[in-house]
Amino acid sequence: MGNRWPAVTDGTTAVPLRALELFCGIGGFAAAVEGGNVRVVGAFDQDPAALATYRLNFPGHGARQVDLERVSAWELTAGGIDLWWLSPPCQPYCERGACRDLADPRARSLVHILELLGRIPDDLLPRHLALENVAGFVGSEAHGRLTEVLASRGFQVQERLLCPTELGIPMRRPRYYLSASRDEMRPLVAPNPRPLRPLAGYLDRRFGRDVPDELLLSPDVVARFGGALPILDSGDGSACATCFTAGYGRSITSAGSYLQCASGVRHFSPEEIARLMAFPEGFRFPDELPLRKQWHLIGNSLSVAAVREVLRVFPSLALSPRIDDENPSNHPENMI
Repeated sequence: MGNRWPAVTDGTTAVPLRALELFCGIGGFAAAVEGGNVRVVGAFDQDPAALATYRLNFPGHGARQVDLERVSAWELTAGGIDLWWLSPPCQPYCERGACRDLADPRARSLVHILELLGRIPDDLLPRHLALENVAGFVGSEAHGRLTEVLASRGFQVQERLLCPTELGIPMRRPRYYLSASRDEMRPLVAPNPRPLRPLAGYLDRRFGRDVPDELLLSPDVVARFGGALPILDSGDGSACATCFTAGYGRSITSAGSYLQCASGVRHFSPEEIARLMAFPEGFRFPDELPLRKQWHLIGNSLSVAAVREVLRVFPSLALSPRIDDENPSNHPENMI
């Protein structure tokens, strides 16, 4: 799999930062740090399908099934870890959920990790930590506990909300990001405003001629839900997809956008959503993975472009400048 971003070099050889990817999913963080001064030495999750996808695309990262409610301090520090990336479950803080915060069982893994972070010996602490979650995480009990523990361990903290639309990507996915470091960080700077790239550049051209039946919505569903469906015209230069969730393909409304096509109305394919998420060329799902599970995994994942933007506050990661004139239509999938 080729890197989308070239590595930065100043003529010297820097020791790569050893990173641990917690709640790794299909590898959004791994994709974001490709080409940087980072070596992912471990990736933990519980979903077998997510781990199979991760291993397929990032075979050298040591991805394995770990119960993060019971992970040990040794597993989080063995060999010397410079950076922790966390993308814990968002359901305890989602607007569509019950917003039970720390009372939600799905918050237990983050609570456990924060307890370990609070008592790991100083010389074993990571130098950097970064986290992603939904905007509703801000002001939660979990948010308060996270920032309290980080401050007690000597971390500087930067927080921001960022949406891929701010980076010129035609997909809304506003998320909360926290960057923390025991070293000096670059000042937090908002990205320069960028016009949205055309949505058509992210789509598979082959579907303009022959749309698989599994992607099509039935006419009855379209007639029933009508105006409640966010149906986009790929020829509209201002078209912008709504946030794709893990329920896409299962929930009809409030789970993501659809496309008008010659055959009717269709779903976005998982590959098209991955492209909007800025996953690198060549990213793929295991052949045996059902379509609905692919949608579930990509809906649970990260905007690689947004993560990369957030991580620039860490100078030692040496992430290359973003290629603003990159054209997603150059993907092989779009050359059919």
